[in-house]
Amino acid sequence: MPTHEQYNGIFLSTDSQFAGHLSVAGQNSILKLVGKSAWKNPESEDFDIHGTLSDGRKASLLYCVPLGETMHHFEENSQCESILFPNYIVVGEEFIRSGEPVIKAVRYHFENVNSLVSGRDNFQSLTPDADDVRKILEMDHKRYEKNAEKYGWLKHPFKPQIGEHPHLLYFSGLWEIIASQSEIGEVSLTNRTSHKSGSAAGIGIKNEVTANIEFTEPKALDVAIDALRTLHSLFELSLGHRQRYCWIELELTYRSKATTHDLPQKARLYWSLCNERVEGDSKVSLNGVLFSPDRHPKEFVKVVEGWMNSAETMGDPRVRFATAFFGDYSINRIVGAANMYDLLPESLAPKTKEVDASLKDAVVQCRQIFTGLPESFAKQSVLSSLGRIGKASLRDKIYHRAEKVIATAGDKFTELYLPCSHAVIARNHYVHGSKESFDYQKNFTEFAFIIDTLEFVFAVSDLLDLGWDMKRWMGEGMSMTHSFGAYVVNYSKNISRLKLLVGK
Repeated sequence: MPTHEQYNGIFLSTDSQFAGHLSVAGQNSILKLVGKSAWKNPESEDFDIHGTLSDGRKASLLYCVPLGETMHHFEENSQCESILFPNYIVVGEEFIRSGEPVIKAVRYHFENVNSLVSGRDNFQSLTPDADDVRKILEMDHKRYEKNAEKYGWLKHPFKPQIGEHPHLLYFSGLWEIIASQSEIGEVSLTNRTSHKSGSAAGIGIKNEVTANIEFTEPKALDVAIDALRTLHSLFELSLGHRQRYCWIELELTYRSKATTHDLPQKARLYWSLCNERVEGDSKVSLNGVLFSPDRHPKEFVKVVEGWMNSAETMGDPRVRFATAFFGDYSINRIVGAANMYDLLPESLAPKTKEVDASLKDAVVQCRQIFTGLPESFAKQSVLSSLGRIGKASLRDKIYHRAEKVIATAGDKFTELYLPCSHAVIARNHYVHGSKESFDYQKNFTEFAFIIDTLEFVFAVSDLLDLGWDMKRWMGEGMSMTHSFGAYVVNYSKNISRLKLLVGK
């Protein structure tokens, strides 16, 4: 379908009262509209703008943000230029609105998907005997002749040219790589091939592995984007790096007018801020991924299903994880890495501890005293602390999740509670100003290790809950291209360094 990446041209509003210029350029996308007055959007609707492009395609600019406006005066004439930032641009045969549930499916391709799926069984380069190639060409020619007679095509004589060492490029014809059912819909990976007719320049088969979410019922754009972001975050975790969205396609409930076949309309989505956090190249080894669909399909299906189904309860802590995990080692990173444990749902935290009667009485008395005091930050801080007595602390929550890792591969992670404990101390130092256990700036290697420990324990325990086979992953040999592989390989050395440092 036509694409409009880097579109830089005319935009005409549907009411013809505004003409302007649209630039589709990721986070630098911008819309400038010129008319007799400034662009005004009805307060009852989302800030959507609809118009046509220079090629006649319909563009829906959704969730626009006004950036400013300028009045131009010339003699008795005046024009107003409105400048807006479109968060999402949907280009297709029909307009859509941000709140309309018209999206049946979302499909997309991302940067290193070929490191998630090998494709070795579907795409091969063969060197068969000349006789075998002749047989294949004969069967294909007979098939063509039969269709030519049926549809009145021009027939061609069979004159194969076959050398001594023919070379055959092969695609298995298997379109669906894997599929997993979730509550929101079917999640799948499929092949999308393309090729040109052979010429003196050669011939080849190109493929883009496409990730798809086919919804159980049509969704509005915000729901579709949320599901897409959820799935993409799982792929990023498996690959160990942020991944660029290369293109995103929507399948709509509308029927297409551009074909004689009864097919749903397709539209291209340009999400202006989808790649804002991706920097540089992120090369990934196929051996470095945590789980892949072609090597362990049942595990992949189970993890995808569990990940999508738990998005509502685990969405916030997983977003916090990704914000920390893909960032630089810093104060913000260790605070964020600890914060994701605070965001865990109660079902994944340790059970509330029962306090003794004397402590209960003391809490009640203290609460009564502080409740009667004038409002202040100190009063609220004390009341908040009293409310946490008996509940799991941050250290309790981290230890509780670490137990899953130890139970699975405890012999590999001896004394795992030690870096967890020092991570809590470091977090409290930066949040509450309490005493640090060592100089974090002078001992950066150990500081990075305690951060890595928080992130490793959080993500691995999450994946273990979903059915990931950690022992299998460790037993197959790990690549250092994934930070979790590097963490496992370097754990023994790093725990020794930390013990030596805090022992001093």
